[in-house]
Amino acid sequence: MDFARKAKWTFFVVTTLFSLVQPLSTNHTSINDTAIEMIHVGLILDAQSWVGKIVDSCISMAISDFYSQNCHYQTKLVVHTRDSGGDPLLLLSQALVLLENFKLDAIIVAENSAGVKILAELGSRVKIPIISLFAAGLSLSSFEYPHLIQIGEDESSRDKAVAAIVEAFSWRSAILIYEDNDSARPILSSVTGFRLDQHVALLTSSTDEEIVEQLMKLRSLQMTVYVVHMSPILASRLFLNAKQLGMMTQGYAWITTDMITNFMNSMDPSVFESMQGVVGFKPHIPASKELRRFAIRWRSKNLNENKNLEEMEMNVYGIWSYDMVWAVATAAERVMTRHPHILHQETRLNMNFTTIRSSESGLVFMDEILQSRFKGISGGFQLTNGRLIPKELQIVNVFKGERIIGYWNPGNGITSLMKQENHNETNLTSSSKLESVIWPGGTMNIPKGCSLHGKRLRIGVPANNGFREIISVTRDPRTNETTVTGYCVDVFKEAVQSLGYEVHYDFIPFEDANGQMAGTYNDLILQVYYKNYDAVMGDTTILASRFPYVDFLMPLSGDLWITTAAFFILTGLVIWFIERPINEEFQGSLCEQIGMIFWYSFSTLVFANKEKLLSHLSKFVVIIWVFVVLIITSSYTATLASMLTVQQVELNLKQDYVGYHCGFLLSRAVSNLNFKNPRLKPYKSAEEYADALGRGSNNGGVSAIVDEIPYLKVFLAKYPSDYTISKSNTTTGGFGFVFPKGSPLVQDISSAIMRLREEEKLQLMENKWFRSTKSIFTDQDTRSNPSRLNLHSFGGLFLVTGISSTSALLLCLFQKTRAIIIRKFKFFLNSMDSVKDYLKVRYITTLTILFN
Repeated sequence: MDFARKAKWTFFVVTTLFSLVQPLSTNHTSINDTAIEMIHVGLILDAQSWVGKIVDSCISMAISDFYSQNCHYQTKLVVHTRDSGGDPLLLLSQALVLLENFKLDAIIVAENSAGVKILAELGSRVKIPIISLFAAGLSLSSFEYPHLIQIGEDESSRDKAVAAIVEAFSWRSAILIYEDNDSARPILSSVTGFRLDQHVALLTSSTDEEIVEQLMKLRSLQMTVYVVHMSPILASRLFLNAKQLGMMTQGYAWITTDMITNFMNSMDPSVFESMQGVVGFKPHIPASKELRRFAIRWRSKNLNENKNLEEMEMNVYGIWSYDMVWAVATAAERVMTRHPHILHQETRLNMNFTTIRSSESGLVFMDEILQSRFKGISGGFQLTNGRLIPKELQIVNVFKGERIIGYWNPGNGITSLMKQENHNETNLTSSSKLESVIWPGGTMNIPKGCSLHGKRLRIGVPANNGFREIISVTRDPRTNETTVTGYCVDVFKEAVQSLGYEVHYDFIPFEDANGQMAGTYNDLILQVYYKNYDAVMGDTTILASRFPYVDFLMPLSGDLWITTAAFFILTGLVIWFIERPINEEFQGSLCEQIGMIFWYSFSTLVFANKEKLLSHLSKFVVIIWVFVVLIITSSYTATLASMLTVQQVELNLKQDYVGYHCGFLLSRAVSNLNFKNPRLKPYKSAEEYADALGRGSNNGGVSAIVDEIPYLKVFLAKYPSDYTISKSNTTTGGFGFVFPKGSPLVQDISSAIMRLREEEKLQLMENKWFRSTKSIFTDQDTRSNPSRLNLHSFGGLFLVTGISSTSALLLCLFQKTRAIIIRKFKFFLNSMDSVKDYLKVRYITTLTILFN
């Protein structure tokens, strides 16, 4: 059902409640002076909430203060207050009652509920400003609801502020917990500044059992950074249950948006106690004498009138409502001064069984409010696209109260408390600009964003793969203690040690009762999927196809072919352009000239061009190009010969015995090598490889070994002078560690290994285990494995010939242009001589006529 139908049925329901609705209180302003034009404003709030009470009292003080300073004004606001009880339906009902009984010029709503959206639609129909003291999200835009004014942070700024905190503390990602309603839901689509690992939606009606169930699911994950965006009522229950589950302890981080932090002072002490360590945002109201005086007067006024406000502090919504009343009152006076004739105009609309008044001055009144500019107690008051957006946010830390630890604004990001005095702030990291944060559990240690919750990981390792340098599993027969060593083990340990949090683990060999592998590598990896292991560490490849295969016979790469052809054509064009005006061999019909371009350039491959060049520029271009062609053809011939030689060796191997590693994917490797009637022999170690290759196929050995690149490189590191790799082109991504899907350890371990590589620690480990100063995990051995020539190989040559051709072309153009200019200048001089001769003749003729 679309919005119009929903609104229609809602109007039908709420109009039946008119008889139950009674005014909450009398007007804030008595009407005694009939000479003053009364501007009627509706105020709908939850009279039982402390925010509603603060807003009501601040609006009352605003009216009193405004007209005491502007007693000469011709207008005066009359506020009609109604209680919604926090019910969206009653909110709309009260609005309809006010519109029925009074000629309203505006409605102020001090609630953040779904009813505000319907009220915004109502404002568009009756054409009066609807002022919502609580921003209701991106869905209520000024373009869709031109009569709506909102106060508070927009979703875009809120997302950027939260992202700044996540980035400041180097958290990789976070989990979003939000309330599934129109007010909070828009944050889900606006989150772009940081990565969400997961998001959880809670309903206002969710029971404590349902909240606990969701929290327990989150606790089972390894991420410990949570962003909470929901109403204060639901947030109170969330944090109480989170504390009971032990999620408000060391290692956790909780970030709250202004939707919660603005109402922190109104929460029950038990809720506030459960939120210790939370970091949140709230609008920053600059300190001023006017604000301080107002707060003192407000507290003094309400101490005796309302005991419920005795322990409460002034809220940002009370401050904003004070300034908003000043803006409305000032706008009303401007309307009276500039457009006095429209204040008394009104129409009546039939709205589902009731007739309400529609203001003809609403558009003018709305424009005057939007143009308001003044310095209020909240600072500079200015509406942008129908919204009062705070220019800066406070970053607060909840610990035995609220501590301001820094600020955030869209222009500068995170700034420190001493921002005006600290001129070197740009050199500081975002986290160092903040005051020390006391996190959940009372610790100042920054949460790492990931926690294994004391779990000891079971790391599966392959047993007895034969290459002890990569990974080796040994068992002490006396103590039955298992020791795992090797290159992979060192990399894993070093990576884990460099993480910012503790990871406890045990290596569990994947072996049977006889100490042999309990299955294939695929079986080992599946143990992680079945949750028998938390990870796998060892010589497991990243891709399934873990074998080398013969490449296609292509001495030149595709980009080199294309570039060479392009330069053939370019050279022909340059020669034709230079020679055509002066050389008859480059002239003729269009087809003949095009044929000459291609013929002359490509004939340089075999040096068969017979056309005589007349220009020194074209001769220069051809000399450079012939030199390039000579190098390319020579390199092509050499590379092709090498590749054919290697191919012939490989073809001969198809009639001999071939060895392979026991754990290798043999069937797919053999099919890619196209062996006919292969005679295969399995081996387990590098020593067995050397023995088999040394004996050869005729003596019980093999003529070649088929295996994965890392194993072959280990073998070559042991026997560098006796053997070589004839051809290798692998589709695997190398060795990798296996983790469950979604594990945060994946990115952390990957980043740690990358740092080890950048710090050259990986190279030191390779030197230790393989006694080689060159990385054993490079793609190919270029000394024995001829590769295709690529564009990079001849980049310098193409650059030289390109520059020479371009220079010759430009010089030719310059010469032609100069020749044209000289020819035109000579023509001009000749024309001037003709003119002079003509004038001379005319002059003599004229004189002759005169004297005769």
